[in-house]
Amino acid sequence: MSWARAHWIVGVLTLLIFPLTGQYMRHVAAVPHLDSVPRLIFRSRHLLILTVAVANLALSNSEPFHRAQKAASLLIMLSPISLIAAFFIDPARGLHSSTIFRLAMYALWIAGLLPAIVNWPRRKETVPSRMLD
Repeated sequence: MSWARAHWIVGVLTLLIFPLTGQYMRHVAAVPHLDSVPRLIFRSRHLLILTVAVANLALSNSEPFHRAQKAASLLIMLSPISLIAAFFIDPARGLHSSTIFRLAMYALWIAGLLPAIVNWPRRKETVPSRMLD
């Protein structure tokens, strides 16, 4: 399976899970009636799930070439799993995020850093005008 196809599948599945976590917040956890800290934790994890769904869908139109790009793609592909777990674990912990959430955030940071390094803008070689004649 290609990287683009895998990103598309993960992105669509995560996008389908997003409204389910919203329904969970409304009907099971009664988020509007919670104290401010658990309510904000639920909502932030909920929005991060949407963000990684969109990130995966955005990557579904390209293939990574460098090892660093493949590593970044893999980290982004795996991030929905840990963020969905953090959605259920973290609100009960209050302001103390779970290890799984912190690892997901570090992984996403690294996934952003790797392509930034690989795609570092380099000066283009200029061709002297006398060589063009």
